[in-house]
Amino acid sequence: MSGTFTLPRRSFPIIVMSGLVSLLRWLILIAIVLLLAPHALAYFDKPHGYAVTDYALRKRDQILQFVGPKLREQIPTKIAGKDRTDWILVAGLAVVAVGVGSMHNHITSRATARQMRRQLQRWKESMQLDEGTQAAVALDKGFKSFENAKSVDRNELLRAFAEAKKKLDAFGREVAFLSIDVVGSTAMKEREENAAIQYDFAEYRKMVEAVFDTHGILKTAWTPDGVMACFPTIDQAVLAGKDVILALEAFNRNVKLMREDFSVRCGVNAGYVHFDESTPLAAMSDRVIDIAGHMQKYAEPNSVAVARKVIEPLRNPEGFEPTDKVVDGYEVAHWIPGKA
Repeated sequence: MSGTFTLPRRSFPIIVMSGLVSLLRWLILIAIVLLLAPHALAYFDKPHGYAVTDYALRKRDQILQFVGPKLREQIPTKIAGKDRTDWILVAGLAVVAVGVGSMHNHITSRATARQMRRQLQRWKESMQLDEGTQAAVALDKGFKSFENAKSVDRNELLRAFAEAKKKLDAFGREVAFLSIDVVGSTAMKEREENAAIQYDFAEYRKMVEAVFDTHGILKTAWTPDGVMACFPTIDQAVLAGKDVILALEAFNRNVKLMREDFSVRCGVNAGYVHFDESTPLAAMSDRVIDIAGHMQKYAEPNSVAVARKVIEPLRNPEGFEPTDKVVDGYEVAHWIPGKA
């Protein structure tokens, strides 16, 4: 799986809260500076003689006049015989600043974690990952440590998301898909006995599955008259399609009971997909699979259709001929028995 991991944007309430917290912390810092101003300005001559320092000292006095009486009603402010209201206020404001910052970090980190979990869930849904599958477990594991954490750093979340991606990539692999459909299956069944229909299609399926087994099939998903099959390599998928077509001659001559012969269309495509062995092929969704189905849809009867660029790396590409068809933007080549 490819893609760049980005953290979700902060919600508007979190942005507003962050702004208010920043403003409050700046106000606290200014108040602390004003309260400590006399101690720093004591080393300067005539601090009241300058506009800026005089303003700072007056503001400091106003703060003490406003807060001092209320503070002295609650706690003792004299230490070693001297009034230390200013120092007590400084210490209190510092504690408030730290507490506000800690609370802000906790709220924003938890909000970010919730956003990430929602994003993770959307990601699993878009990839059609069922809960409990190996891939879904791999994704969840990367975030389990954050479920009960008191605080979560955004960078830690990003690292967890990246780690989950690495685990998910372990389930990705290069595979090939073969789509086969019986041509005109509905018309074949007209005026035929149900017993003959059921027998022929059951035997046809056995024949196809036997061919698949000889070529290392990984997964299959059957419809009433068709199948999507997954193989480790493009060579195996192509050979399986060819062998099914070649096997139809003996099947039509010696096995089937219906009047009409069986003929099939085959489409092949290959690519890198998320591959979880516990996920049925019918539950997998990927453009690579879709293109294999489209190749089959536009194939000639008893032929194997594949994108020309896909068969280039084949060990044995002989027998494939170019066509004038273009499917999903890919030029199509096909194999027809007797022309190999």
